[in-house]
Amino acid sequence: MKLDNFHYLEKPDLFENFKIQITKDFELCGFLEYAPKLRTNDLNHVYEEILKSVHQLGKRSSSNLMNLLYRIDLSELQIKQMNQTEPEKSFEAIITIAIIKRILQKVVFKHLYS
Repeated sequence: MKLDNFHYLEKPDLFENFKIQITKDFELCGFLEYAPKLRTNDLNHVYEEILKSVHQLGKRSSSNLMNLLYRIDLSELQIKQMNQTEPEKSFEAIITIAIIKRILQKVVFKHLYS
């Protein structure tokens, strides 16, 4: 999987901030029990753990998933656009990639501009 700015996750302090941010976003939605368990900064591990969390939330209720996306600051339009550019991927995979990109973007911006 190719993500812009992924190399930032190779820095231990930024990966730690990424984990904190994703846990915070899940917690603020009341979904702490669904927060991904990120033990390594390997992108495949990060992707699989977040995909598992997205799947569990989606099974519980689509409105829960929408609340999480709203909290992370992802719009339906962004998800639809990604879905159109990558139609071979499942909806959950699209959401997972969007979550990773957006949270990484938040963490990198905080790092660069603080």
